[in-house]
Amino acid sequence: MNKPNQLAHRGIYLIFTCLLVAGCAQQNQNDPNRPQGTDYYIQARAAYRAGQTDQAIRLLELTLAANPSHRMAHEMLGDAYRAKGDYERALVQYRAAAKLDPYSAITQYDLGVAAQILNHLEEAAAAYLRALQLNPKDVKSNMNLGLVYLALGQKDDAIKYLRRATQFDPNYALAWCNLGVALDSTGRLNEAESVYRKSLELDSKNLVTLQNLAQNLIAQKKASEALAIMDQVLVRSDSPAIRKRYGDALELAKRYDEAIKQYDRALKGDPHNIGAMNEKGFALIDKYVDGLELDDAERMTALKLWHDSLKANPDQPRIQAAIEKWEKAGLFGD
Repeated sequence: MNKPNQLAHRGIYLIFTCLLVAGCAQQNQNDPNRPQGTDYYIQARAAYRAGQTDQAIRLLELTLAANPSHRMAHEMLGDAYRAKGDYERALVQYRAAAKLDPYSAITQYDLGVAAQILNHLEEAAAAYLRALQLNPKDVKSNMNLGLVYLALGQKDDAIKYLRRATQFDPNYALAWCNLGVALDSTGRLNEAESVYRKSLELDSKNLVTLQNLAQNLIAQKKASEALAIMDQVLVRSDSPAIRKRYGDALELAKRYDEAIKQYDRALKGDPHNIGAMNEKGFALIDKYVDGLELDDAERMTALKLWHDSLKANPDQPRIQAAIEKWEKAGLFGD
């Protein structure tokens, strides 16, 4: 067969093949029992599982263009947007999925997570409550609902749901840590300390829990124990916040010079660290008093730090009171 005839036959073959494929696709699309957009959804699912998030999003959008009522496509599109950090778009998709199927605990949980991250706290609480109506023992829904209630200032409700999370999974260290935070917020310091220690039994290397425990011990005036915890933290991490908290423990132990050095390190890393400014001021005043109020430069430095702090945040009654007290002390020799 000559070359033109070969090409002609190949062309006929290709045309036939294309018609065959197109005919099959047309047949599938015309199947009354096949939901619209199914082919796109199947491809999207494969792309998402392969880590091809952008491709999955494109295919899921095509799925929903063909079938806006495809609940699983809304759910997966929400997951894909969330994976990219786009919680606004994720929330829209989870809302749509939840509307199409209000009886999916997973969808309600996902809706709650997106709303919580976006600080839509009332919506998040409602979603988690619906999730718990469908699955009362879900640990993460209980824990997250507790955190939402804590953010809303409903501390008793926060403790209730966080405690439930620890009861349903006693080995979930994060739930114990968050319960400690809620207990701390109500002034139940001894109980919070016990809960933090329980969390650390399950996850001894968790830096957040270690720092929370240190802060709790500082609030209880347990200086040596707080210092021991902060020593563990500093072996593994360093930041202005950590240096500031270490300074707090040293100040409590009346090691004022060491505390001031830690506050200086915190301020070197973060010159706008109001907490470090304030506490360095109090450490200087404590040192000033211990030195029989002979080194007035310590008092003046403390006052300057507090004034700088008030410029950054005027709503600090404790600092305003300290300024009034120690400015008067300089004026009248109190």
